[in-house]
Amino acid sequence: MTAPRGGIGPSNAAAAPRALLLIVVAVLLGATLLWKGLDDGTAPAVQDASPTTTVASDDGSGDAASGDGSGGDGSGDAASGDGSGDDGSGDDGSGDDGSGDDGSGDGTTTTSTLFPTVTEPPSEVQVLVANGSGIPRGAGTVTEMLVPKGYATLPPANAQPTEATMIYFRPGMVNEARAVMEILAPDSPDLLAQIPPTGVAVAENAVDRLEAADIVVILGADERIYSG
Repeated sequence: MTAPRGGIGPSNAAAAPRALLLIVVAVLLGATLLWKGLDDGTAPAVQDASPTTTVASDDGSGDAASGDGSGGDGSGDAASGDGSGDDGSGDDGSGDDGSGDDGSGDGTTTTSTLFPTVTEPPSEVQVLVANGSGIPRGAGTVTEMLVPKGYATLPPANAQPTEATMIYFRPGMVNEARAVMEILAPDSPDLLAQIPPTGVAVAENAVDRLEAADIVVILGADERIYSG
């Protein structure tokens, strides 16, 4: 009697699917192990190939030379050179085109006189000499001292007797009065005074001359101008 062929091993038709299933399981298992090995919760270090450089913005606000218009940082008041943009460098506080050299512009101070003093020439100055000293012909003698200097002298007159010698002047004629004083009584500024609102006491026949005069010289008994 002959035994049946094939033995106890599986047939080729049943072995092929099983082998394929084992291969798939092996691949999945390998992929799982590989994924777990890489995914350990630590991100891989990445070397930055391009270094980062931090540049402070150029706002012209340097610590020692801010160009903010203070002290000697070179800023003027009206154009402080505050360092905005690219022309207000914080290197030397120069503020480029908006700065002075030492915060003082060009260092030049210009002084002008708002109301310059104008002195009339002697020929334009009317001078009246009135005698209150009691010394005869005192007014005429003093008048003759002014004529060679070019003054437009008025005829001498008499004044009420007085002790004090004075040189009176119209408003705005102080410099002219000082020039007359330097001729008659040098270095005596205490003799100068503006004609008071009440006027000067002269003889009645000399009132018109008094009104025309710019400078009125009153001779007193103190003889500050004329001693005879």
